[in-house]
Amino acid sequence: MMRDHDGGFLLDIPAEVVETILTFCAAAGHPCSVAAVAQTCKRLRSLIYEAPDRYLWRNLFLAVFDDPRIVSDSSSTDFDWHEQFTDRVWAGSYIRTHAKHIDVQKKPHLRSTRSTIIPLPELSDGGGNPSVHARALRALVSVTRTAAPSSPHRSTSTNVTSVDDVISQNPTLSHLHTETPLTPPPVNGSSPSRNIGWLEQTLSNGLPYSLTKLLSYEYQARDWRNMPEGPALCQLTSYLGFLPVPVVEVESGSTSPSRSRKSPRSSASKSGRSRSASEVLDMSESMQRERARDCARPLAFSMRYLSRRRNWGPYLPFPPRPPKPHVVAVIDSMDEGEDDDEDDGNSDEDFIPPDDDTSSSATSEPVEGAPTDANALTRPDQLYPDWTWLAAARIVTEWKLRAHVEPEEIASLQAWDNLRGGAWTSTVPGVRRDESADPLPIDEDEPWKSHERDWAGAEGTWRRLVCWLDYDDLILTTPIDHNSYGAFVDADLEEAWIIVPMSLKIISYSAPTLGAYPDRPTIHVKGEMGGGGWVGNIEANDEDIRQIHGTVSMLPDGSVRWSLTSSAPNSTQDEWASEAVQLGGVGSAMGSLGMWTGAFHEEEDPIGVFWQWRVA
Repeated sequence: MMRDHDGGFLLDIPAEVVETILTFCAAAGHPCSVAAVAQTCKRLRSLIYEAPDRYLWRNLFLAVFDDPRIVSDSSSTDFDWHEQFTDRVWAGSYIRTHAKHIDVQKKPHLRSTRSTIIPLPELSDGGGNPSVHARALRALVSVTRTAAPSSPHRSTSTNVTSVDDVISQNPTLSHLHTETPLTPPPVNGSSPSRNIGWLEQTLSNGLPYSLTKLLSYEYQARDWRNMPEGPALCQLTSYLGFLPVPVVEVESGSTSPSRSRKSPRSSASKSGRSRSASEVLDMSESMQRERARDCARPLAFSMRYLSRRRNWGPYLPFPPRPPKPHVVAVIDSMDEGEDDDEDDGNSDEDFIPPDDDTSSSATSEPVEGAPTDANALTRPDQLYPDWTWLAAARIVTEWKLRAHVEPEEIASLQAWDNLRGGAWTSTVPGVRRDESADPLPIDEDEPWKSHERDWAGAEGTWRRLVCWLDYDDLILTTPIDHNSYGAFVDADLEEAWIIVPMSLKIISYSAPTLGAYPDRPTIHVKGEMGGGGWVGNIEANDEDIRQIHGTVSMLPDGSVRWSLTSSAPNSTQDEWASEAVQLGGVGSAMGSLGMWTGAFHEEEDPIGVFWQWRVA
């Protein structure tokens, strides 16, 4: 026991030993021990908080989390170990305190959802402060983005000497479709990530309901982007998927520390939604996901979203509009309020049609800092992912997967370990793509050439989930004015979908689009992809196969950008353009999420969502 006035045994041993004890406590699942010890006396507080070096806080951090320097290229002096450790520990404590599962009484032999119809006052979690939410969510995003890379999967890439060899040396797309799995192989369990384990434990009960309801309610909140927690919530949802509040069946009369439930007075309608949204809500997992899908559709399929200012992709518009004053989030009907992108649709007033109307968006990447004109697309250094749209796309694609794909395969794709970078990047800088021992020569005028390699894991066999609405439905549900998102909540409205194979080969490299990433030159790819008429029969002679080409490059926030253009059936003419953002680290098995539209960006072009992931 520590003595009060003579220092006690912790003060009688070397400071290095005290720091080691505190590190062991953090590694054993007690990260708050260091704060408790610091409160015992001034000398220990000084040792912990006023040390001249970062040794203690670095060791505490690395005892609980992965080393962020591996993925962020930051030096030890660039990373604030103390602040990051305390932020993450606080966020974990906050989420675990306010996120509770729902206990419902088990009703054997009854096929009823009545037990999950919950009075809204019982869903209160004691949270709701937007600034507090934003701080916790930013910490969760940081944990996700800095997860340690996984061991690489076996690569199937081969060296290619000419563009003509790109297709001819490969098996047919039908053969690749037949011989490869639907989802990525599991991550090698020999190198677990502390970050992923911490996320799984922290989010075992999902997020606090005050956050979940922003994505899944009877009506969508008027404006995601004007909420302080909005961007981080949507970025986390893009990575991890929609996290419903867990429902746990308990025996009658049993108790648990979670919210207890009483029988509601109101009943549910035939559709499963409550008759009075102000009184009760169906909190079954299926209804939480359906409401999230209903809230995500208006943004994911909004034709007004397409804009030159967004580079026709899921990016924030540039130049950005002045921020609106912060308003308290209001859950209201979708036909009220204004859309903050009202000028981002087809009525792009400052757009000047090009003289050559046969050119598609599949043009060379502009170099950072290059001059622009009135008709130029946003420069790469000005493109940032729009996580609000990407979250909507993730929710929509998840819904289709859950409706049509086996649960085991969904779990294989959505495993959080798949967010870790490195799954498909086995090559290293300075080594040829055929993995020969001869290093690449360094060109003093173009030093990026020494980094030519598949740093993004682009070359291989992929699967692509494509979702879209029938064009008539898309037109009918997208209003002419900007005061309504349209009637997307319709029991008869259903997205079309297809999962097609895609094969990519690297054909060349060019200078990096961003000077901040000199070791990641732009990758140029070419290959084949199944179209809307894809059958998947290796003996079929009428497969819908499209030619595809594009680039892989970096975005300013460290995300990977995928820009691909596919051809019309039995043609080399560009038809569809797609832009996507990598989910997780570089070369992650989770793949990339994005949007597709017409390659020539004509008036009333459709918009759809897709999710692509590499499988071999």
